[in-house]
Amino acid sequence: MPVHQYETLFLLDATKVAADADAVKQQLHHMLEKHGATIQVSREWNYNQKLAYPISKQKKGAFHIVYYTMESTHQAALERDIKLAEGIVLRQMTLNVDPKWQEAILGIAREEHGKEFAVRGMQEEAAVTTDPSAIGMEMGVGMEEGHGHGGPRRGGRRPEPSEKHE
Repeated sequence: MPVHQYETLFLLDATKVAADADAVKQQLHHMLEKHGATIQVSREWNYNQKLAYPISKQKKGAFHIVYYTMESTHQAALERDIKLAEGIVLRQMTLNVDPKWQEAILGIAREEHGKEFAVRGMQEEAAVTTDPSAIGMEMGVGMEEGHGHGGPRRGGRRPEPSEKHE
């Protein structure tokens, strides 16, 4: 059976984590180990984050990230058990870590400031991709000259703001 390395980011109920963070962490570990997972790194990501929208009537969530190795055939059963743990886990996202990046990712995850490094990298990447001219150039889209709107060439003319549609 092939053994893969996985990264799972859990969104947990912040009120239950605030009441007893260690018990919640142990429950997550027990759930993973029950399916044969070997936990490599487990740490809080952000324990009091305001959510963009309520999830299961919760306005705040606690993020916890776990790196583990496990046989790939057990992943479906693990995800089913995670869904059944409704009282604690609000959402989860699991990624299969590419073998060429395993050591680098685990090295960052083990560092005390690895979380800040990853967040800073995401913020820098977002700043680059929010520049409209950069997005067009990354996609290989030619910029239309003379209009200054930075969008792709679509043909036809753009209506003037003073023109009325009938």
